[in-house]
Amino acid sequence: MATTVEEQNRAVAEIAEGVHRASSEAQGGAEAMCRVAGASKDARGAAAEVKALADTLSVEAECLNSEVHHFLKDVQAA
Repeated sequence: MATTVEEQNRAVAEIAEGVHRASSEAQGGAEAMCRVAGASKDARGAAAEVKALADTLSVEAECLNSEVHHFLKDVQAA
């Protein structure tokens, strides 16, 4: 009877260790997911900034193109 109780105790201890290990791994996975979410948020913010700068650059390029076109028209007319 004592041997059976010891075997059961060992089995329960192994199960508890497995549950603890699984819990630790799940926590590590959750923390990694939080880091990925933060990095994704940062990347979206950077992408929005790049888009805004690209839009500004596009407007500036259109203005420059228009000014060059008018300048060349004036030179041609002269």
